[in-house]
Amino acid sequence: MLVRTDRETLRDKATHVIREAIMSLHYRPGEPLIERRICEDTGVSRTSVREALRLLEAEGLVRRESSRGLVVAELTAHEIRDIFDLRLILESELLRRYIEKGAASDLEAMAELLEQAQREAIRDGEDYTRVLSRFVQRIWEGGGNHVAARMLEALLSRINYIRVILYRTTSREEHFHTIGLLRSVLEEIEAGDAERAVEVYRSYLTRALNRMVEIIEAQKPR
Repeated sequence: MLVRTDRETLRDKATHVIREAIMSLHYRPGEPLIERRICEDTGVSRTSVREALRLLEAEGLVRRESSRGLVVAELTAHEIRDIFDLRLILESELLRRYIEKGAASDLEAMAELLEQAQREAIRDGEDYTRVLSRFVQRIWEGGGNHVAARMLEALLSRINYIRVILYRTTSREEHFHTIGLLRSVLEEIEAGDAERAVEVYRSYLTRALNRMVEIIEAQKPR
């Protein structure tokens, strides 16, 4: 049996705390990551913080710049389009397979996740993005293509980062519209129309892509 060392545990703690700080926008896009400050925030050593930052760099949440060192990654419109292009291809196929493999038997659980998302949106709750992530990951896992699922999981941190930015910069009505689209996906699955379900799901992804690109473009210096 493999035993986790104290060093691994501290590194994992630091990784989790820094990731959550980035996801919550406590550390803002483009902000330099100062080891001393992070040590104070996490209560762990600089060695563990450095190891954590290397892991987060591999996830794409942290970027190394020649002039400033490690900073919170700023997503570009080009990178966002690349991520969503891949999602459109892989998730469309995973949804088809998920439906073929018996998604209808999972509809109640999926609908409950959307109810949770609705409750979070009503109260501006921080768990909204986590619930949507669980909904989408259920499709990844249910699609039965483990290679495709692993490719998407490698992008999970950046996908969730995009979700957080969208949640923080769009209105409650837009959150309700997103939930409505995903409810429509479940309705089409229940009706037995797999292609229509995929079409609506692609609309959900395309809408998120377009909104995110708008946000990034609006932040560019005029």
